[in-house]
Amino acid sequence: MSKKEKVDPRIKRTNKYLRDALVELLKEKDVTSITIQEITEKAELTRGTFYLHYQDKQDFLMQSMNEVLEELIEKVKPKQNNEDSSEVEENDESVSFLKLFEFIHDHADYFKVMLSDRGLPQFRSHMTEIVKKRVYGELISSIGDAEDGLDIPKDILISYVTSAHIGVIYSWLESDMKFSPAFMAEKLTRLTLLGPIRVAGLENKIKLPY
Repeated sequence: MSKKEKVDPRIKRTNKYLRDALVELLKEKDVTSITIQEITEKAELTRGTFYLHYQDKQDFLMQSMNEVLEELIEKVKPKQNNEDSSEVEENDESVSFLKLFEFIHDHADYFKVMLSDRGLPQFRSHMTEIVKKRVYGELISSIGDAEDGLDIPKDILISYVTSAHIGVIYSWLESDMKFSPAFMAEKLTRLTLLGPIRVAGLENKIKLPY
């Protein structure tokens, strides 16, 4: 089925029930120890209904992960505005940051368990790739253009920035999102563009280890 096709609302509802059930179970146990029976019982659905949509548990886990991350991509990717449109905010990286944090805020339980040790190991790497390509795409392209003049190899720089981003997101979720998505987006934009030492105001207050 192509991404453009509309999914039957009943199927979307069933998928949501199963995904919500998985999230609740992941709060108690590791993903490897969760059974289809437990998922369907928690979702108050039959095993037959489960097998109408998924081949097995692994198929369900991967499809569920891809569905959420596809939704995330749709949320953060720049919109194609008409030339006469006055809306230019979609080209601003900070807007992509805000959309990212807003989406994660709205699906906090899912992201919290999936980024934890109990979730799918593939989830963190898949999400890192999305952050790299969809949120930092333009920045990475600029880095590529200026690669000859970099003091740090591009691969190390990109890995540092994207890994730090995922770490900040998980820390925020672990703190029960005590700061708003707008606050997180603004601070992470500054940290990314200006660096943590400078943003924190520590340039002349700490002794560097070199």
